[in-house]
Amino acid sequence: MRPELAVIPQISPSLLLPLLGVVFVLTLIGAATQLRGGWEAVSAPLIFGGAAAGLLFMLSRTSITVHSYGFFLILGFGIATWNACLEAKRRGYDPNIILDLMLPLLLVSVACCRIVFVLLNRSLFHSPGEVLQVWKGGLSFHGVFPGSLAVIGYFSLTRKIRFGVLADLLAPSVFLGYFFGRLGCFFNGCCYGYACDLPWAVSFPSEENRHIFTPPSHPTQLYSAILGLVLFWVMQRAKVNPKLTRFPGQLALLFMGLYAVERFFIEHFRAGATARYLFGSPFTEAQFVSIFGLIAIALIWHFLDRRETKMRQRPIISLPNETPEIEAPV
Repeated sequence: MRPELAVIPQISPSLLLPLLGVVFVLTLIGAATQLRGGWEAVSAPLIFGGAAAGLLFMLSRTSITVHSYGFFLILGFGIATWNACLEAKRRGYDPNIILDLMLPLLLVSVACCRIVFVLLNRSLFHSPGEVLQVWKGGLSFHGVFPGSLAVIGYFSLTRKIRFGVLADLLAPSVFLGYFFGRLGCFFNGCCYGYACDLPWAVSFPSEENRHIFTPPSHPTQLYSAILGLVLFWVMQRAKVNPKLTRFPGQLALLFMGLYAVERFFIEHFRAGATARYLFGSPFTEAQFVSIFGLIAIALIWHFLDRRETKMRQRPIISLPNETPEIEAPV
């Protein structure tokens, strides 16, 4: 485990202006090369240039600690975005739609994941400042669903793309980002399982007191990461299977169903450690959510599949061919 991955040292104030000048020139060159693509194409180098300038300004004031959790979260987001762009291109859609969508999707999803985690673990937070320290870990993946559905719905309306189609473009890539996110959990030392005597058991900092380490425990973060890769492969196979692409949104429903099953399984190893039993039952909070989620997914799947079947069985009514009358020559 290594919660702090690296420390970027503070740069000398005398280097700030020359470095900002280099960033400014590169930003102008990048923007000039994208002029033909319109404002949306030009905005990308401007955003990156502004972010680089802001980072340099911060480094001129203090050093920056790179936290493992935040690093792997951003890495997974970038790779998932790249893969989603490839999927959009494969299906004949403009990849820029994905690029425009992903940043709002990330911000809203992270906010929703944090809210869910804080609500479920209120005892771990003692001040509003701690709630905002997302880079130190503490996100509940279930929060992805309401946040992402809202953002996808907005882009579906504004870009005139069916909601199910847009969700299907993203679905296969989510497990790829999930893999890196769980690696971040492992390095951060959160979301671990209960104590065991297995050869690969790992001691983690206690969630209640980070200075006290647990007994050797299940590294459930790595279990989830491995399953994330397996499920990514399953989604890659599913997206070219005609039986699993019968109606828009089917891939997205498959993703949510697979995640619910994966989370239900992993919670067995986390129960009593970083997952609480609900109301004295044998199931954890996340397992209850997974059960109800699977029921809802099955009902939606059944409804959409029946609707698609009826539409395909609907007879095609064709009008009789009408031939225009030809006037006789005068």
